[in-house]
Amino acid sequence: MGGWSEVTRAQVVRPNDLNLNAVQPTCCVFDKQSDLVWVGDSSGSVASYADTSLTPYTRFTAHKDPVIQLLPYDKGIVSIDSHGIRLTSQRGLVSYHVSSTSCPEMEGLDSIAYIFKNEILMSSQSSLIEFDLDKGRVLNIIPHNKAVMIMRSNRNYIAVGNTDGTIDIYNPKTKSIIKTFHSNMGTLSDLDMNKDTLISCGYSLRHGNYALDPFVNVYDLRTLAPLNPISFPAGAMFVRLHPRLSSSALISSKNGQIQVVDVYNISNVQLYHVDARPIVTGFELSSTGDYICIMDNFSIHLWCQNPESSQMSDRRALEYPSSEEYPGYVDIGDEDYALNQVGMPYYKEQLLSAWSYQATFNSRGTIPKAIDPLLVMNATPNASGILEGKYDASRFGHRNQAKKYINLTAQVSSRFLSAKNNSKNSPLKKNSNSNGKIGIDSMKPDESIFDTKNGTPPNAFKKLRIQYSRFGVDDFDFDSYNLTALSGLESHVDNSYSNCLLQLYSHIPEFYSFVISKLAKQDFTPGSMLRETGYLFDMLNKSHGHHFRPGKFQSNFSNMRESNDAGLVQRETDPSISPLDEIPRLHAYHRFLLDKIAYDELKQGPLPTKGKKILVDELFIIETEVVKRTMTGMQNAVDSQRILEVYPPQKPLYFTSQNRSILKFIEGALNHTELIRDSSIPYERTTMARHLPPILAINLHLGPDELKQIRETADWLRPNFFTARTNSGYVLIDSLRHQDQNSEFYQKYSLLGYVAEIKDQETQKTHFVTFAQCYDAANNCMNWYLFNDFLVMPIAEEEALNVKHHWKTPVSLVYRLAVNGPGTFRTDAWRFGLEDEILYRDFFARGTREGKIIEYELLTREEAPQPGSLVAIDAEFVTLEQELFEYRSNGTKLLIKPKRQTLARVSVIRGDPKSPNHGVPFIDDYVVVRENIKDYLTSYSGIEEGDLNPQTSNKPLVELDIVYRKLWLLLNIGCVFIGHGLTNDFRTINIAVPKAQVKDTAVFFHKGQRILSLRFLAYSLLGKRVQTGNHDSIEDALTALNIYEQYLILKQHGNFEETLDMIYRQGQFLNFKPPEDDD
Repeated sequence: MGGWSEVTRAQVVRPNDLNLNAVQPTCCVFDKQSDLVWVGDSSGSVASYADTSLTPYTRFTAHKDPVIQLLPYDKGIVSIDSHGIRLTSQRGLVSYHVSSTSCPEMEGLDSIAYIFKNEILMSSQSSLIEFDLDKGRVLNIIPHNKAVMIMRSNRNYIAVGNTDGTIDIYNPKTKSIIKTFHSNMGTLSDLDMNKDTLISCGYSLRHGNYALDPFVNVYDLRTLAPLNPISFPAGAMFVRLHPRLSSSALISSKNGQIQVVDVYNISNVQLYHVDARPIVTGFELSSTGDYICIMDNFSIHLWCQNPESSQMSDRRALEYPSSEEYPGYVDIGDEDYALNQVGMPYYKEQLLSAWSYQATFNSRGTIPKAIDPLLVMNATPNASGILEGKYDASRFGHRNQAKKYINLTAQVSSRFLSAKNNSKNSPLKKNSNSNGKIGIDSMKPDESIFDTKNGTPPNAFKKLRIQYSRFGVDDFDFDSYNLTALSGLESHVDNSYSNCLLQLYSHIPEFYSFVISKLAKQDFTPGSMLRETGYLFDMLNKSHGHHFRPGKFQSNFSNMRESNDAGLVQRETDPSISPLDEIPRLHAYHRFLLDKIAYDELKQGPLPTKGKKILVDELFIIETEVVKRTMTGMQNAVDSQRILEVYPPQKPLYFTSQNRSILKFIEGALNHTELIRDSSIPYERTTMARHLPPILAINLHLGPDELKQIRETADWLRPNFFTARTNSGYVLIDSLRHQDQNSEFYQKYSLLGYVAEIKDQETQKTHFVTFAQCYDAANNCMNWYLFNDFLVMPIAEEEALNVKHHWKTPVSLVYRLAVNGPGTFRTDAWRFGLEDEILYRDFFARGTREGKIIEYELLTREEAPQPGSLVAIDAEFVTLEQELFEYRSNGTKLLIKPKRQTLARVSVIRGDPKSPNHGVPFIDDYVVVRENIKDYLTSYSGIEEGDLNPQTSNKPLVELDIVYRKLWLLLNIGCVFIGHGLTNDFRTINIAVPKAQVKDTAVFFHKGQRILSLRFLAYSLLGKRVQTGNHDSIEDALTALNIYEQYLILKQHGNFEETLDMIYRQGQFLNFKPPEDDD
């Protein structure tokens, strides 16, 4: 943090002052998108200064009164005065201006801070206001009986600094103050927060006058407790925490003294002085932490550590005005003037000719395909200087070959169960002697799966898409893509690019058992990836070779602030929204996954004892020793990492033929020396591994040169290697001598699996697949399998380890210590210390009204569910997104994407016929939905507007995680679920229930093509009329229970088939609907 110096300074000038007299600036802030510094002044004007030269960019009058605060936003700059808020674009165009005239709540604004990406919190007189920046409207008003001076926010909380010297820690999720710190005797002068640290400074009463405190207060937001203060004798006026180095703080006095200090090591201090005239009035740090903006009464000063290697923002290009050229006069009779030169008139709607850049058309006359970059790289110039490249038939296919005609209609229809007469179109085929167990012998891949004659990836490796017929997703033949006992993941969800890593980690026995064991504890922490990963792995195990849709896991990930800030969220509706490239994004996701799970484990507790690690670190942590050598001495430090970032070794080592394997790449990442020239004093840094974990997780970073050599090496990817620790780190060898086979000096690692990028040269699109070794209990061996979303198939080891294909690039790998055999997947690890209190008490959502209507009776310990206990269930849903159709020229429409729904209500009823409470519900939960609801489906669900909002509902509202935990407990206890049409319910709830635990009356009473509705079945079989008004899930669950009990009676008496025929005959007569009630 040393080496700060002034880069430049600029005078703040009134826009209409011809004498260029300086006015006093009131606030400043760095833009996060572009290299801009925004400054507000006492005249109500806002100006921006570009680049490090502080060149004036824009200036506009934003308010009538002095500007109080500025806040950078994706769509421009947010500014406030005491009477309103305004959003202005970078170019100075106003988006909206909300004043106290139209919105009285805006009177007396003091400060603003971010809640989420598009929401801010504003302080106004005696209240806090939640405001939507996108829509420009007030969302909520929270009473606050203190005068606010300043607010700052981090990813979890908002620190509200009051004029009485107190700081309130506000939780925007619960909309409550969870802690109050007494910072200063007088008022506050400044505060800041970053991650888990809060610092503040202010005034105290001394000798009858208020003076700046000589201390900076520090607080730990994890424990909500104060830490040791930082001494600053000059009197702290401003404080800032470094955005990237959260332990580093920058403190400024009003006279210009600046101190850079480590919060946890206050002896590490650097001092600077700014030429303030006469005093410092503002102090801001850029979002990158590389620049400081300091204000005095007349100017702004820009400071930086290293201007050559620093950046102020994300460096989005600024817009500048362009000169408009007017066309000359053209005579209407000029036949040489082409009509396509005539400009388009002004229009608002998108033109039919506005094809997207991603659209490609396989027809003559279109833009040719891009030249393959590897072809250009290997080309050599001829005598004329023209590059010539050798045509590779194995990659691009033979030339002058007529392509086989493919009937797309037949190809699509064969994917639907309703259109198949037999399984001859299945991509995978079972042998006649298949025993249904995992194994190479039980599967026979179709030869077309590995067809690569045209130089494109084989069919099994290509990106798969789910097709929808008029019967919905249930009609898609998923089973034809997976005949193993291993489960695949559906791809039509948010962040589907991460399916490959989730599949890979689900086959690490130690990691699998770890996350499953953590499900024993009741953990309702929002955004817990540890909990959600455990649920996902448990559902994959219970799917028993069928596909599973990871909707709940991905929805939880998409709604996390940390994942959005890191740019890791890829919405299914807009897959191009992520700013990262495919491979860097997957690498970042890999790091985020383990780091977040480790954080969740620490938060869940219990904390490890001294000298011990948390479980996830015991599995993945690589301990290294870092030696820093300079001309004056040497420093040693200990470092650790959960994922090994592997870059190519140094060229002298790399170009030797015997070193062309991944082992030297890994060894170079574990032990390496590099010369660091970034600082003022160059130094040599040596990194040596001191401890390797049982699971070695690796991210591979390969450039074009390395990829070229990998394609020429047959065994670059090694299935096994041995490690030995030396004084200079770990060495890796691929085989041992006979006399060293039993030596304890060596440890053996085996490749458990890896993720590969598959690139289609025709479409120029990429996706990821997983290769993993899975234990075959029938043959007592490890076999390789390919996971391509919902396609799962065995694959030969030679093909799995072959990375010579131009379309296949290894991205992330997992090696496992091979000392305990294949490892044990403890699928029931959740049983130990299982917390099931949630089944016997209420966990209502915060804010639920007191006058809620309760229609159920909680379970007691005396009637605790047992394996085989009967429960009847019914669920209701609301629609978040409507279906997406494609209308064709022949008048037909094709379902592109089904509607997206979420759970709104679930009711579970006691089904044990011997229970005195038989038929009494013990769960009837309404679920809080915070997303925008497109359709409440009231006539089908019984849910009305306002029922799912804690502020307006009189229903027993709970969070989704509470409901899911209850159903998961009933599932794992072994309860048998009774209901009508449960397949879609379980799919939308995102829970996989084995067939043995499902009693579906829609299946029992199914004959032919028609599925009977619950309403008609109740009328015909029970003589009851149900669903006469809005649907009631308690009534539906009880009706399903009664139908199931009647089914058992009919089966016992042997007249079920006769009754079923009678029901269908009656249905044909009544059109399968109960007759209308007589008026």
